[in-house]
Formats: sequence, structure tokens, C-alpha cells
Amino acid sequence: MSTSAQRRMGRTIYIPHMSDHAYVVRAALRASGFDAEVLPESDQETLLWGKKYSSGKECFPFITTTGDIVKKTKSPDFVPERAAFFMPTAHGPCRFGQYCQLHRIILDKVGLPQVMVLSPDSQDSYSSIEGLNLDFQIRGWLGIVATDILEKLARETRPYEHIPGQTDRVYQECLRLISQNLEGRKASILKTMRVVRHKFSEIPLDRRVRKPIIGVVGEIYIRSNRFTNNNLVRKIEALGGEAWVAPICEWIFYTNYQYLARSRDLGQRFEALKARLKNQIQVWMEHMLARPFHHMLLNAEEPSTKKVLEYSAPYMHPSFGGEAILSVGKAIDYIKRGASGIINTMPFTCMPGLVVTAISKKFREDFHNIPWLNIAYDGQEENTAMTRLEAFMHQAREYQRWAKEHAKSHI
Repeated sequence: MSTSAQRRMGRTIYIPHMSDHAYVVRAALRASGFDAEVLPESDQETLLWGKKYSSGKECFPFITTTGDIVKKTKSPDFVPERAAFFMPTAHGPCRFGQYCQLHRIILDKVGLPQVMVLSPDSQDSYSSIEGLNLDFQIRGWLGIVATDILEKLARETRPYEHIPGQTDRVYQECLRLISQNLEGRKASILKTMRVVRHKFSEIPLDRRVRKPIIGVVGEIYIRSNRFTNNNLVRKIEALGGEAWVAPICEWIFYTNYQYLARSRDLGQRFEALKARLKNQIQVWMEHMLARPFHHMLLNAEEPSTKKVLEYSAPYMHPSFGGEAILSVGKAIDYIKRGASGIINTMPFTCMPGLVVTAISKKFREDFHNIPWLNIAYDGQEENTAMTRLEAFMHQAREYQRWAKEHAKSHI
């Protein structure tokens, strides 16, 4: 291990709470000998600090992550010399690639140059993280997939539960079990997932009438983070819907795909072999963990990145890259699985999100005018936002009825 990596062993790595996946990343870090903590979920204080240290031109996820970082530096237990913030980076048509650099500038500005920023890069599909070994990558990936499955279970179960709140209680218990498994070295994650399956199977449900499924796509932070999207999933459920949200593993699979394509273009045979092998192993792991839930979930396993790009090809050339092309492809995947409406979430002024918005009119026409709602978030809830969502849910119910009648007429 390098000298800089050894120094990090004496630091606490703070992980922003984009979603509950942060807890399994923490577990994987701890299993690799690092001290790690998940930052508290964002709140109004987050926005105060984030807006103070941004110009107003940055996107909402940057403001939120900045606010969470600065808020932590103000806490009494914060020791700058023993702290590092985990902030991955990426390349492409998105400001996300600049977050880590700007966070570095802000930490210097507030007088904390000794605080480190740990930034794994999407260029090699987050494979080269100094000081973090293969064991961390395996545990981290298994944790991400397991949490994706757990979130799918909760979202496909909660709208039908007999006892309000039971799904949430089981979800939290299972999240702890998965985290404990990844941090320890005893039972296999597959055994833990069988326990998860058993616990969810015991929740009394009434699924005699399937509620309209709403596919939520868009920018990864906004769609995944409860605070920044104003609890969109719960609002969909309160209005009589069932929400499916594009999972975190979608992005990792896409970076694998890009890593392989780039390595081939540059004639880097060894890198291409690494990329192909990594993707095959990760796909196998996803299949292994998802298999026990095929009878419980309509939305258990993810399509390949190649399939997602094929879906989006009539609307966007693959060279465009990034989340926009994934959002379009995933929307089609959800429709093919039975969705009755699509919500495209994005930060205010997000370029990939605006590209998807521009495509959405043609997209709707191609899919029998399926309801489609574009929502941009900037930290303030519009007075009309709930009215728009209510109208959208009414359209989704009407579309669901039409789809059922249309299917019957073609039997």
C-alpha cells in the first residue's frame, strides 16, 4: 500500500447519503480496514451551507453534497487531520465530473486544506481506488446490488401492505442485516438475502388490484435521494401508484460498458480484458442475488447496458453518453414491463435532463401517449408541483385501464 493510502487508514471516510446504498459502502470500507461513516441525510441546514458556498449556477446535487460536507466540518467531533470525504467523479456531459475539484476548492477556502477528498473515477469503472483492494470492490458491488433489490422489494410491497409501516420496519431490519453481513466475514450474502426474502414474504398483502406502475428515471442523485426529490416515491404511493426507480447498479454497468468500448478504441487489449471480465463477474453476481426474488418481483433483474442502448437508439446516438441515454432506454424497459407512466427527474438546468425533456414529446407519441412528467428540482417545492403530479397520476390510471382493455382485445 502506498504512503498516501497508509495515511488514509488513520482517517474517517465520510460518505454523502445519496441513498441507503451509502450504508453498504460504509460496511465494505470498514471490512477493508478503513474507518467510515455515513453523513446524516440532507435537511434545511444543508441547503443553507450549500447555497453559501456555491454561486447559484451549480446543479442541485452539488449544492446538497457541498452543504452536507460543510455541515459536517462544523460539528464538534470533526477532526480535519483525520477526515476524508468520499466523492466519486465521472466524465461526460454532466457537471458531476467537477464536484470533487470544487469540493477541494471549498475545503481550502474554509481553511481545511488537510481534509482529503477521495474520488474514484468512472474512466476505469471505479476499479482503481488507491488503498482499496479487490475485497472492497467485491463487497461494495454485492452491497449495491443487494440494496437495489431491497429497495425494489419495499417499493413493490409497501403499496399493498395490510399493516401501515410494516414494510418500512422490515426494510430497515434487512438493510442492517445486509450491512452487518458485508462488514463481517461469516455468513454469505446469498444466505442473508434468503433471510430478506423470508422476512418480506411474511408481510400480509392485498394485491388483488395492481396499482399503476410509475417508472422514475433521470439524474441519479435526484431520483435516488429522498430530500432532493421531495419524497417523490412516497407521493406517488399516496396518490395510489407503485413507484419503480432506476437502480444504482444501472450506472455501474454503463461505466463497465464505456470502459470496455474506450479500451477497444485505444487498442488497450489488457484493459479491455479487465473490463470484460469485471462486467461478466458483476452480471453473474447480480443474477445470483436476484434469482431468489423472481417470484416476488416483477422488476427483479436489470437489462444489459447493450439492451438499454438499443432501446434508446431511435432517439439518441450512443456517442451522446451519460444519464440521458440511460433515462430514455430505462423508460422503454419500464414500459415493456408494464409501467403506466414515466417521471423524468432532474436538477434545475441539468443538460442531460433537458435533452430527455426535449425527446419526451416524440417518445410519448411512439408509446400510445403514455403519461410522461418532467420534474426539475432546485430545493424549492413549486406550488403547482403537487397539482401536476395529481393530474399525472390520474392520466396513469386511465392509461392502465386502456392498456388492460387493449391487451384483452388482442388475445
